[in-house]
Amino acid sequence: MTDILLTNDDGYESAGFYPLLKELSKEYSVVAITPDKERSWIGKAITSKDILKINKVPLHDVDIYTLNGTPADCVQIGLFNILTSSPKMVVSGINQGVNIGHARILSSGTIGAAIEASIQGTPALATSLMIPSELKKDLDLFDEKNYSIFENAAKITAKITRKLINKTFDDIDVFSMNIPYHATIHSKLKITKPFRENYEGLFHKIDVGYMLQTPNLIFKELSDGTDLKALYEDEISLSPLTFDLSSDEAIKNLEEQITLA
Repeated sequence: MTDILLTNDDGYESAGFYPLLKELSKEYSVVAITPDKERSWIGKAITSKDILKINKVPLHDVDIYTLNGTPADCVQIGLFNILTSSPKMVVSGINQGVNIGHARILSSGTIGAAIEASIQGTPALATSLMIPSELKKDLDLFDEKNYSIFENAAKITAKITRKLINKTFDDIDVFSMNIPYHATIHSKLKITKPFRENYEGLFHKIDVGYMLQTPNLIFKELSDGTDLKALYEDEISLSPLTFDLSSDEAIKNLEEQITLA
């Protein structure tokens, strides 16, 4: 039986992928499938028209699967077309940068893969490493020479996976973990909730049109208990996410405000 289905949204050549695969494989049976190229900012998109094709490729000492689709496609194909039985957990990451706040969470391919797993009833952990912008611009995060940047985050992810993998959480759909750049397995862990983020305009004018420019993370309005404040204080943030999409309180409030014919 496979313990973990591993995926990400940056592709198998991401410097954050192999360190996590290697670390999880020390203790668990792991099958890995990733997009064949970077698929960031794509959320939980599912491919509807193109034909998806699986390839098996070598990655150092192991073989993994790649797919010409989205991270959520990878989870679908992994669960229903590669594995013969459900894994204990889907792990997605390590993402090159944080996935905190409502806006980024709902746009993240890393978390989109985890959401797809949760829809199918499989526990899921999305894991992301905060990389300071001044360092990120000078690093090739698709070069294996930079594996070392992600080694502590891989150990932290394996540690949290160990704590979650055999437990049942009926009211949690996805766990989203964000790790400070200099964190170690001894760093403090904080259980958090996503902060409310307004990152304003994403697309910036270039000669031929408009192009996405990932907004910088601004540490302001640091509300207690949020993922943003945890990272500001160099704490590992673990947020339990739910996707009920509504609430009893919201229904009650609407009923009080609107009289239905």
